[in-house]
Amino acid sequence: MSTKLQDRIKRFFRALNAKIEPFDKTIVEEYLDEHHKKVFFSMSLIDQRHSLDVAQTLLNSDKDCNDLTIRLALLHDIGKQVQRFYLIERVAVVILPRKSLKLSPFPYEKNIFKKAWQLKYYHPEYGFIIAKDNNFEPELTQMIKFHHNLPPISKEVENFQWADNLN
Repeated sequence: MSTKLQDRIKRFFRALNAKIEPFDKTIVEEYLDEHHKKVFFSMSLIDQRHSLDVAQTLLNSDKDCNDLTIRLALLHDIGKQVQRFYLIERVAVVILPRKSLKLSPFPYEKNIFKKAWQLKYYHPEYGFIIAKDNNFEPELTQMIKFHHNLPPISKEVENFQWADNLN
């Protein structure tokens, strides 16, 4: 079995059994202010767990990361909350080919297959809108919008992408 497939299987079971421990909440308390926390806790449990795993990977690494990098790790997937994103849909966008779907960020898709692909590709843009609406600092707002872009827009995003790819 390939390492990539093993990683995907591990991620699936982590998502299936996602939970937040008291220790995790200390990271949220330390790095997020009240309006950040409100948005963080509005994400699905799967996205909260993933975001905490990315933050913990950074905190346990020798990467040079500041508070902004950790906030990005904790909030990067806030755009996935604009529509319910079921685990089976998350699996589908990983294993099924996209083919030639014609998608734009708006309006939100109602078709379950198109909706899943729309969330996968446009969640950074949705996250940008959520961050602006919640008055996040401009630098974090931009980092959320471009968190998947290559080349990364900053060293913080580069370090974040390294940790995100491991989780």
